[in-house]
Amino acid sequence: MIDRYRALPPDLRRLWIAVFFLYVGFGIYQACTTNFATNVIKVNPQQIGWVEAVRETPGLICVLLAALTMRIVEPVLGSISVLLVAGGIGAYASVHGVPGLLVWSFVWSLGLHSWMPLSSSLTMNLADNRSKGKRLGQTLAAGAMGSLVGMGMVVWIARRFSYPTWFVLAGVLIAVAAVLLLALRNDIGHPDKPRLVWKRKYRLYYVLTFLEGCRKQVFFTFAIYTLTRAYGTPLRTVAILMVINQAVNMLGGPVIGKLIDRIGERKILMTSYCAVLLVFLGYASMHHAHVLYVLYCLDNLFYLSTTCLTTYIQKIAEPEDLMPTLSMGVTCNHLAAVAVPLIGGYLWAAFSYPVMFYGGAIVVAISLSFAARIKTHKRVEAAA
Repeated sequence: MIDRYRALPPDLRRLWIAVFFLYVGFGIYQACTTNFATNVIKVNPQQIGWVEAVRETPGLICVLLAALTMRIVEPVLGSISVLLVAGGIGAYASVHGVPGLLVWSFVWSLGLHSWMPLSSSLTMNLADNRSKGKRLGQTLAAGAMGSLVGMGMVVWIARRFSYPTWFVLAGVLIAVAAVLLLALRNDIGHPDKPRLVWKRKYRLYYVLTFLEGCRKQVFFTFAIYTLTRAYGTPLRTVAILMVINQAVNMLGGPVIGKLIDRIGERKILMTSYCAVLLVFLGYASMHHAHVLYVLYCLDNLFYLSTTCLTTYIQKIAEPEDLMPTLSMGVTCNHLAAVAVPLIGGYLWAAFSYPVMFYGGAIVVAISLSFAARIKTHKRVEAAA
């Protein structure tokens, strides 16, 4: 295994190390943030909706950010993006109320959403034509391993550090990732990318990413918040759940990547959406904390299938369209991600949390119908 790792392109190895450090820090943040917001800042359901909507706003404008920065080489732009993540999360150490959460959530989210399409683009440009899904899965696994370490640190020594200490440590580790990205060579990516891409032939990708944003945001915003507010789940238990999820990502990411290369996106997405539909219905109708813990982890398992959307667009897009189309996909995803927390916060206040998960089940059913339309005819390239 070590020999196979050493045989990989050096820049791919460097990318994975940077991703690892980024997600060690982000894993610390994820393990702490919900309990911090609930128990220290004392946010209510409507406020958590506003915080999440503001946090997702940079994703909504991702395509504009990409257009403005498309001429900056990808590793340098990645380093700048990750530095924003480091600064925003580190600044949580000084937050004492909802206004501070709003400001610094926007800052780190601006960096992370700029990094998302860059991560996929860098990985696929460093992978050969027969293993792009596999390499994306391995990049996901590197991030999951980092998150596992970060969350494991919180589980192991949760009460020994204050929240400000955790956030500063997270920021420092993420800054290390930003420095490592500068070691990548500067010619990665297509040299003549258009600033904006919106093409009819990519419409199925746009629709699926929009629906994925709806489904993801229900769980991302309200699943853990439901556990902490409605069931009093403590920090240590939340961190353990996240450790389990990251262990699943670390082991499952490469497996899903290989399956994509082998059997294609359509079968994987349809199977995943059928399972996720049951998860949403269970989260809405079952009111026992330990059952919800299991469902939370199952949703994370099936979320791995979203890698299919990235490999799908890579197969049908022109090479110069890849990076701007990935950025457009992030924006489509976040058209929903900004609205869902706001709507969900008010629905919680009016009807309690199950109504949001029933709504999520409807979205998954619609996604299933669109996933059935996927057809890929992989372009034959000279390097193949």
